[in-house]
Amino acid sequence: MIEAAEWAERLDRDPSAVMRARFEDWHARPDHAAAWAVIAQARAATTALADHPDLLALRHAAVARAALRREPRRVAPWILAAAACATVVAPLALWRFADDTPAVRVAETPVYRTATGQRLVVTLSDGSRLTLDTDTRVRMAYTDAERRLVLERGQALFEVAKHQARPFVVTAGAQAVTAHGTAFDVRLETSAVRVALLEGLVSVAGKGAPGKPVAMVPDDVLTASASGVSVRHMPGSAQRLASWSEGRLVFEDEGLSQAVAEINRYSVQQIAIADAAAGRVRISGAFRTGEVQSFLDALELGFPVSVDRHPNGSITIASKR
Repeated sequence: MIEAAEWAERLDRDPSAVMRARFEDWHARPDHAAAWAVIAQARAATTALADHPDLLALRHAAVARAALRREPRRVAPWILAAAACATVVAPLALWRFADDTPAVRVAETPVYRTATGQRLVVTLSDGSRLTLDTDTRVRMAYTDAERRLVLERGQALFEVAKHQARPFVVTAGAQAVTAHGTAFDVRLETSAVRVALLEGLVSVAGKGAPGKPVAMVPDDVLTASASGVSVRHMPGSAQRLASWSEGRLVFEDEGLSQAVAEINRYSVQQIAIADAAAGRVRISGAFRTGEVQSFLDALELGFPVSVDRHPNGSITIASKR
């Protein structure tokens, strides 16, 4: 089976007459022909079901696994399908992968996830697009009645396909966001949910909460916490809050402590602030996610702080004395 899959990859890379002749020699053996038939069937099924949620989940799980373990070899989606065709004894399920740990079964529905520093773009079966930020987990729960996604951790940008009969709903914590052909960013924190609307219209309602849902317009930023729901309207703010989807973090007159907290979300190399005065320094600028060194260089050049890099790899920012 593996040899047949490798031949399929060779033919994709090199469809020349010479390669084809070599393949025909290999294929002439009866056991090889049977293995090739399974691979060919799997490739055909993958093409026919390319947008099926289960297969999308398998493909993106493979992408996340490869990125986490930094495996250079590309895993073709139809090879995954071939393995599934050869071993199916139960409904398709998604498996979660983590560094140096075995696969763990987490759900019977498609789940998309990223590790620290990763960003993942997923095209859903209805044409909507989902972009996952660092350390994020989203569960897909589409039904015949609605297109529902559950943000279980982290932050994601949702670009909703228009002209669809089923409503598009994103659940995060105690909040449910219903979209109407739109683009919006949702962030789930320990004590709050934040929704930033880039375009279109959405309505946000708390689970079991009395009163009407909150209707949002572009550049509205809604924050829901135990103390209540607030909405701010600031031109350009939603786009800035979603700039991570383009690999950028944009700060506009923000406290250094808040900026460092954002930088730390994208890196295993964490930065600590030594004193309150340093944390209160106001900072503006745009930085690439995960590029800690350029952020530190900018601080040393333009702000009244010092950066200490310790032998154990830790980093501390302190006020200049």
